[in-house]
Amino acid sequence: MGKRGRPRKEEQQDLFDLRERLTTAPCVPAIRREVDEWRKQDWPGITEATRELFNYWFRTDHVVRGARFQYHRAQREAVETLVYLYEVKRIHRRKDLLETYVQHTPDLRLPKYDDFARYCVKMATGSGKTKVMAMAIAWQYANAVRTSSEDYASTFLVLAPNVIVFERLRTDFEGGRMFHTDPLVPRHFKLWWDMQFYMRGDGERAHSSGALYLTNIQQLHEGRTADDTEADDPVSALLGPTPPSSLQEQTDLYERISKRAGKLMVLNDEAHHTHDEESEWNNVIRRMHGVRALSLQLDVTATPRFQSGALFPWTVFDYPLKQAIIDGIVKRPIVGISKIQEAKSEIASVKYKGFLTAGVERWREYRDQLKPVGKKPILFIMMNVTADADDVAEWLKTKYPEDFAGEKTLTIHTDKSGEVSKKDLDAARKASREVDDDRSPVNAIVSVLMLREGWDVQNVTVVVGLRPYTAKANILPEQAIGRGLRLMFRGGMAGYQERVDILGNKKFLEFVQDLEKLEDLKLGTFEVGEDKLQIITVQPDPAKMKHDIGLPEITPVLERKKSLEQEIAALDVMAFKVNPLPMKQADVEEPQTFFYEGRDILTAAIEFEREYKIPSAQTAGEVIGYYARRIAQDIKLPSQFAALAPKVKEFFQHKAFGETMDLDQPKVISAMSSNIACYVVLKEFNKALSALLIDEKEPVLLNAERKLSTTPPFPFSKLSFPARKTVFSVAACDNQFEYDFAKYLEACDDVESFAKLPFEFGFTIPYTDEQLNIRRYYPDFVVRLVSGEHWLVETKGQETVTVAHKDRAARLWCENVSRLTDSSWNYVKVPEREWRSLGADEFADLRVFEQ
Repeated sequence: MGKRGRPRKEEQQDLFDLRERLTTAPCVPAIRREVDEWRKQDWPGITEATRELFNYWFRTDHVVRGARFQYHRAQREAVETLVYLYEVKRIHRRKDLLETYVQHTPDLRLPKYDDFARYCVKMATGSGKTKVMAMAIAWQYANAVRTSSEDYASTFLVLAPNVIVFERLRTDFEGGRMFHTDPLVPRHFKLWWDMQFYMRGDGERAHSSGALYLTNIQQLHEGRTADDTEADDPVSALLGPTPPSSLQEQTDLYERISKRAGKLMVLNDEAHHTHDEESEWNNVIRRMHGVRALSLQLDVTATPRFQSGALFPWTVFDYPLKQAIIDGIVKRPIVGISKIQEAKSEIASVKYKGFLTAGVERWREYRDQLKPVGKKPILFIMMNVTADADDVAEWLKTKYPEDFAGEKTLTIHTDKSGEVSKKDLDAARKASREVDDDRSPVNAIVSVLMLREGWDVQNVTVVVGLRPYTAKANILPEQAIGRGLRLMFRGGMAGYQERVDILGNKKFLEFVQDLEKLEDLKLGTFEVGEDKLQIITVQPDPAKMKHDIGLPEITPVLERKKSLEQEIAALDVMAFKVNPLPMKQADVEEPQTFFYEGRDILTAAIEFEREYKIPSAQTAGEVIGYYARRIAQDIKLPSQFAALAPKVKEFFQHKAFGETMDLDQPKVISAMSSNIACYVVLKEFNKALSALLIDEKEPVLLNAERKLSTTPPFPFSKLSFPARKTVFSVAACDNQFEYDFAKYLEACDDVESFAKLPFEFGFTIPYTDEQLNIRRYYPDFVVRLVSGEHWLVETKGQETVTVAHKDRAARLWCENVSRLTDSSWNYVKVPEREWRSLGADEFADLRVFEQ
């Protein structure tokens, strides 16, 4: 609300949006609305380097380790939020953040320390926080190197709260592993990407323009000795002592960072530990700021809460557990309801026998049903004290030796004398890191620990809680349940909703109910012993091999050129069909802004709009350089700037104004800077170069037919139709339309065989989207008719320009494989509304949809 007058419309909406305001941090609702609107406008105000990263991260199809990969919506929005606040809004102090976005909160206290930007990103356990950290690092470093701004960091300090978290982060960052395996750095960025990665204890290597240091926060505590515990709480202490840190080691890292150029960015993982402004953790960061100025402190955690339970007010993004479950980013927790009672005994295995037996039986159901897809489930049992954990582990080994004897059960806690055995704990850490591996013998983990942080075990399917949980802060529920939330199947299992079953005594289930209240969610339930687990496994059926279909494999017909240097050199700007530009005087006082619309060349539909700011220019060279950079960015070949600049100069000098001009004249410089000049030069160069950007290749046949029967088994939890005419056990359908269409194909007399093409088969057709990115199209169905003809079928509920691009690519693929093989291939797109009205009873009826 302004100083006087009625509240603005957005403020009125905020007042009524009580649910969001009460369940998230105070800044988040207003920031989320602004970022959503900013995204719709195609991110105005970002740097060229940032735009190149965004286009690469979010508008490019990626394949990682043989599987389709894309950053999910929350990861994208988290990074967009950081960029919007830091780069566009330039809010670099928490005071400014709170005064800008927190309204109607009169008791809000401003931070005591506020010398640099500090944001907190709240993301549910298992939702990929480390990838957000890596994108934030790439964004800061790219801008530090590629721009003249001094606001960005080229040195990065990643801090972990304990050894377990440190070891997890080291897996991602050592040797820059994540920056090589994940789509973080565009190929052309690697020409100047010069980053060294230092793990705790590494010595300094040859100079590099960027550096990342990963360590435990305790290594930097002032006055720390080898006798100090690793953290203030016993849980972290049990996770293992930090290697001794001497004052020399502390001083060394401060000194090494102080000698680096540029600014420093600090990233705190599991940052709920930083809630106390006076803590040694925060003191370390302020001391670092004293030796090397910070650009930004980024706190990342699933639970950024004070001891009171309130969220950190500097939280700028919130991806709650409820939304992560809905989105399928984490497993869906299902609570087991039972009438099991605790036995009257002091012996844990006797007292909790009913719960333990139920947990084992449920685990066995998972074991049997996941066996066809090659996954091994883990049973995770939480006990109250060390003696109880030992007793339960021994009971498992004795009662179920075939499943849990020897190394098949991993017990993690202090030893029986109550002391932490470093030797045993190191072995336990190693085993816990490897339990997801198919070669690991471990089937069960028994622990007195809540394993709150850093335990990225993915195969936990059953959690049995047999201990009371108490805490003043509402931190522990998600941290404990979070041990079972991480997905077991990764790499595009979009058709399967994973779950983790939660069993436990009354006190533990009350604890789970606290999580439901805290996250505003209602967990599903099942009756223990009554509701049997059912996982549908889709796989080729040996009895139905006559319905197997082979799809030809050909080399890609589309290839994006890595350079247009020769094409640019041959570009005839005198052939551009443009009317002479007016000698219009530009406003030289302030940078000009104009909007540019990108339209599809076939449909003329507006595909994107961009806001451009033309800085006030003093020389013709500045204007020419600006346009050359913009054109190079638009065609996604920034390395072509040097080739473009002479052509832009030639255009203005000899063509743009209808006569040869002296570009050094002030009036000409002003006219070159006008909105109309900017519109024309971008439009004409983009139009001329876009047609040259994609190289069409002659396809070569690689494999005459890759059989659907080679598809590996996969779990599925959406709609499945028990079709006879498919080689698969069922037709795995993503929606009701696909299910109904599969039933129709089954009933068609002229259809011999068909299949709903599973993602796991990996059949794709490359196509170019509206922005000239080469994308991957996954057709819906393949059909073989009685006549021997083959058809690719796309079932669509609504038409978009993107669908039209896919259609053209599919038709071209069919033409090519028909020419290269002895088979006839065709393509048809079936619109849902028209198909339902058609009442077709033969496949031949679909020819009415051919275009």
